[in-house]
Amino acid sequence: PTGRTMVPVYAELVRRHREGSLDLSSTYGFNLDELLLPEGHPSSFRRFMEDHAFDHGLLPRNHWDIPRSTSDPEAECRRYDAALERAGGLDLAILGLGSDGHVAYNLPGPPHALTHVVEVPESVARPDDLEEAWLPLRAITMGIETLRSASHVLLLATGASKAQAVWAFLKGPVTPEWPCSLLREHPNLDVVLDGEATALLADPLFSH
Repeated sequence: PTGRTMVPVYAELVRRHREGSLDLSSTYGFNLDELLLPEGHPSSFRRFMEDHAFDHGLLPRNHWDIPRSTSDPEAECRRYDAALERAGGLDLAILGLGSDGHVAYNLPGPPHALTHVVEVPESVARPDDLEEAWLPLRAITMGIETLRSASHVLLLATGASKAQAVWAFLKGPVTPEWPCSLLREHPNLDVVLDGEATALLADPLFSH
């Protein structure tokens, strides 16, 4: 994943890589999603990965796949699913959590099983410097069944803005209106939260 939650995670992994306690040179990986922006755009998730992982030698570029912004994004979705299948699926899916409960760009509403194109609503965090020409913003994202089929899921959430989504994930009904809840019953799930993200778990109004 990319985004603010992951910045300190990658920084810690880079630190361990530099001190010699972590070697990911044999890792093969896939980004969860990518914005449909021109190649090299400073707000692309590929650029995020360059800045926080690849440029530091943490992850091998030649072992890493990221959705491509092409003139035929539906065909790119099919290519991505085929690449995931050839790789044998995901051993580990690391996920952030949106304030509306989205994981990757699986947004509230009817779920998509596989990789698909989504229009990113204004309510979801978007680059501040996005040119008008690229609105409405679209993205390619892995589907919910791809994430559910991972052998191990690690979900991370930090900050008060994620508290309601954390409650919905851990305590609320399983519903596609909170996409994160569709992962709750995964047999090998770890959740990492900070204190602010857990605020509603101790609130009697939300503790049923």
